[in-house]
Amino acid sequence: MYQHQKESFAAQFGRKPQFIFSAPGRTEIGGNHTDHQHGCVMAAAVNREAVAAVAENGTMIVRLFSEGYGLLQVDISDLTVHPEELNSTPALIRGVAAKFQAYGLRGFDAYVTSTVLSGSGLSSSAAFEVLVGVIFNQLTNAGKNAIEIAQIGQYAENVYFGKPCGLMDQMASSVGNLITIDFFDKENPVIESVDFDFSACGHALCIIDSGADHADLTDEYAAVPGE
Repeated sequence: MYQHQKESFAAQFGRKPQFIFSAPGRTEIGGNHTDHQHGCVMAAAVNREAVAAVAENGTMIVRLFSEGYGLLQVDISDLTVHPEELNSTPALIRGVAAKFQAYGLRGFDAYVTSTVLSGSGLSSSAAFEVLVGVIFNQLTNAGKNAIEIAQIGQYAENVYFGKPCGLMDQMASSVGNLITIDFFDKENPVIESVDFDFSACGHALCIIDSGADHADLTDEYAAVPGE
């Protein structure tokens, strides 16, 4: 399983990976834009995922090759917010790393593939944030749970990436399955699993390419809480 990622990592970095990590995209069943209004949502992980083959590299540099995008490097000895990195992948990596600083950060090499298409509405950014959070959690032995990893991803997107998102996307990716989330207390969201078998009822959740892309709608999204 994940043989492509293992072989591609070896070709890119010249050695075998130590770990394989993955994080799913998500779909929103109900509660559009209510997560940042202290409301309730129903969301589910989907069978599209971001996958990383990873190995420590003995430095304080994250070297991440994302298939289709190329290689980037982030110096995690510097965890200040870089304004020039707004709306970028390095910003997310730096932001997630900032929350693991107290546990002894380690640089790593990663080869990443993703079937969570960017701008598709399946939360590719949240899947990536959760993926990076799980990597740092493993390498630092921080012991963060799924809720904490989701909150770290939201922090990275809010503070470093520059998008005032809610927590539903990261939570659905990190916790997985079909869940309801009550955000009345944003710091302590109440999560419940929903036991429902779509196929047993003759239903299927389908992903359809509508030709639209919401990647450039950050300003409109940010206006929702204010309005």
